[in-house]
Amino acid sequence: MRPSIPRLSALFRKKPFPIPSPGPSLPPSIPVDEEISPVYNSKNFYPAKPGEVFADRYQILVKVGWGASSTVWLARELQGHVDEPESVVALKIANNNASSASHEREIEELISTADPSHRGCSVIRTLLDSFEVQGPEGCHSCLVYETMRESLSMYRRRFVDKQIPLPLVKMYLRVLLTGLDYLHKDCRIVHTDLKLDNIMVSIEDPAVLADFMNSQLENPMAFKTDSTGRSVYQSCSNFGPLKSLRSIPQLVDFDSAARLEEDNDYGILPIQPDHYRAPEVILGNGWQMPADIWNLGVLLWDMVEGKELFRNRIHGQQGRYDAKLHIAEMIALLGPPPPEVIQRYQYTREYSWPEPISGEDNRLCKSVEEFFCGPFFDSNGRFLYEDLIPDRKLGDTVSFPEGEEREEFLDLAKGMLVWNPDTRKKAGELAEHPFLQLKKKSA
Repeated sequence: MRPSIPRLSALFRKKPFPIPSPGPSLPPSIPVDEEISPVYNSKNFYPAKPGEVFADRYQILVKVGWGASSTVWLARELQGHVDEPESVVALKIANNNASSASHEREIEELISTADPSHRGCSVIRTLLDSFEVQGPEGCHSCLVYETMRESLSMYRRRFVDKQIPLPLVKMYLRVLLTGLDYLHKDCRIVHTDLKLDNIMVSIEDPAVLADFMNSQLENPMAFKTDSTGRSVYQSCSNFGPLKSLRSIPQLVDFDSAARLEEDNDYGILPIQPDHYRAPEVILGNGWQMPADIWNLGVLLWDMVEGKELFRNRIHGQQGRYDAKLHIAEMIALLGPPPPEVIQRYQYTREYSWPEPISGEDNRLCKSVEEFFCGPFFDSNGRFLYEDLIPDRKLGDTVSFPEGEEREEFLDLAKGMLVWNPDTRKKAGELAEHPFLQLKKKSA
């Protein structure tokens, strides 16, 4: 049974909400939103237009997001009594060639039903509804979600130096770790793609959404008509200034998530954004839930310091990811990998994938070592690129003043940034770490 869609606001100017008039026209030569993607093909995207009704229930109004394989719109929920408050949802319209949409739906349905009573279940944004719509070039999966304010990457820009206030960071981390505890233990799911863009914060006040929707009547989206005659709309997701700090974070986007049903199930293909990639992924040692813990550990710096932890991972003028530089910086910050990690690396490095996959430069790769351009260690466990190890220590990356709080932060990070995934702390344990607890003020 699907959860009911929440009634977000009774503050809209008119019921039903009027359709925005066409906005300003953009020159056809200027790329807009999804057109920027290097793999863009207009035939794959659904040609959505404001006012269009999907599944006899959802009337799309404003485009608020896009990606290489989907667009996201705010939509009126048409069901309900005419005197009830207007309800607005987020509608993700997948490309007609996006096989990940059905996977995402299955994963999120599992998450929402595994144990709804677990506190962490509410931390994970799952779909409210799903259906398919027929487009001119094929069928498109549509996923319906609760409307959120913005991603954490946008949210942090509202603070000085992109640094979210520390008490807020602590609260957010406790919440996210509770969500990961549920995801890992009860659902046996690895997110695999934790980044600020995949953590969203809730709308702190219904008036924020009401004001935004009303503003679209006065300043509707700009659009263009491309060479195929398709209208491409420029997304608008500026919900305006914060009314309070009562937003709650949620983990989103499970199109890359993996379910590992048994204890001896391991993922073998490359996962995670470059900067956040765990060592076991690069070395081909097989990954499980602890890969998410490493990923979140690296994210600590984005949240607390407003900057990335690993700064030496990009190499060359083309800006391509270089795994040996990444490992070199891991060694600088954490010391060399322990023998058991090297032993597993030596054991698995010759393993070939069932099917080759394309690397960043379109090379067909048959193994992790080919994909990341290894090898990285010799038979004695010596790193082959010692000259690349920078003179940098983990403690030097933190701007905290000396004191208990700084040491607690580093202790939390060291429980997450561990070479051996078997000895990384688990999400539930980390949620109870002293750094994340509210301190009682002395009298």
